[in-house]
Amino acid sequence: MDMAYNEDEMTRMRINKFISASGPISRRKADELIRQQRVLINSRTAKIGEVVDTEKDRISIDGKYLKPGEKYYLVFYKPRFVITTMHDPLSRPCVRDFIPSGYTGVFPVGRLDFDARGLIILTNDGDFAHILHHPSYGIPKKYRVFLRPEATRESIEMMSKGIFLDGKKVRMYHVKVLCNCNKGTKVELVLHQGMKNQIKRMVRAVGLDVVDIKRISIGPVSIGSMKPGDIRPLRRKELDDIYNLLKRHKET
Repeated sequence: MDMAYNEDEMTRMRINKFISASGPISRRKADELIRQQRVLINSRTAKIGEVVDTEKDRISIDGKYLKPGEKYYLVFYKPRFVITTMHDPLSRPCVRDFIPSGYTGVFPVGRLDFDARGLIILTNDGDFAHILHHPSYGIPKKYRVFLRPEATRESIEMMSKGIFLDGKKVRMYHVKVLCNCNKGTKVELVLHQGMKNQIKRMVRAVGLDVVDIKRISIGPVSIGSMKPGDIRPLRRKELDDIYNLLKRHKET
């Protein structure tokens, strides 16, 4: 199966869209670069909202010329003890080690802790990455988490209703107890926010410890029968379902 999705060919597009199509830069970041006068169109300074001809105009950032490439959307089952980065100065295993050759510019959207496992989406589409990662878009992320000792009804209710971390109220939008076993509790939970170490910090705040975290879905994309280290293309239907989810969110 082909892992690339080509957008309709266009010869004219807004400058920020062109920049986003050329690599892992969102349109918002592209506008910032334009305001900083770091973007040139045919050797002149670009302006916000300009339309460029992708076949005739030459666009550069800090002197480096760009060209729009193919968009890649991959689904990766991150194993435990793998860094969610493309490089690691300590030479630990990282996401880059699992990416097949040829998928230029892909990067992980968001992060999973070093000791966590599960679903990560990789892309070279900056706008798509921003949508998936930013909490304002409300993309739900589902996890299965094993806690110790056994969770009480009160602790589950506290995480559901919300806990203050760093002066901000955060909550788990869905918490379901799957079983009490092995001197602990396995739960399924859903987050819409993206605070660093949110699950571990919320669990600690109610007097429990996290033993294992596995992310099983991001929006309509599920890990399914994948095994640690597996990587596959995002299916066309999954991509469409994500945009439909965003459309419904925008209408509410």
